[in-house]
Amino acid sequence: MKLASTTTALTYRRKEFSKAVKREALGRSGGLCEGWGTKVGLIGSTRCNVPFGVAVQYDHVDAINNDDVSVDNCQCLCVTCHAYKTAKIDIPKHAKVKRIFDKHNGIVRPKGKWPKRKFNQPRFDNTKFIGAELDHDT
Repeated sequence: MKLASTTTALTYRRKEFSKAVKREALGRSGGLCEGWGTKVGLIGSTRCNVPFGVAVQYDHVDAINNDDVSVDNCQCLCVTCHAYKTAKIDIPKHAKVKRIFDKHNGIVRPKGKWPKRKFNQPRFDNTKFIGAELDHDT
């Protein structure tokens, strides 16, 4: 059975960058954050340029292509830019790939409805137990 090409994002773990790639990416960045534009929450096409203290995070430029661990797919980001890009771009992309994969392979949510109950209504009728406890106490 041949699966869709999107299965690579689902079945394989993300590959990490090697030390050599990280060194080269950090040298390319000049010690400044490489995040730019609306992908990291900035206005227009401006670059972040925050100097790194001790916190530099290495990010895949193409979030879906995690197998590419070259310098071209590696960027150095500050904590703020990396958190924004992960929350607003990477996670939704991964979720979409997963939905497409599931649809392609016939994986669907189970049909049927959950039983309805009113707000603040107990799940079980406790009155019979309460009455039984009162009878035993006397």
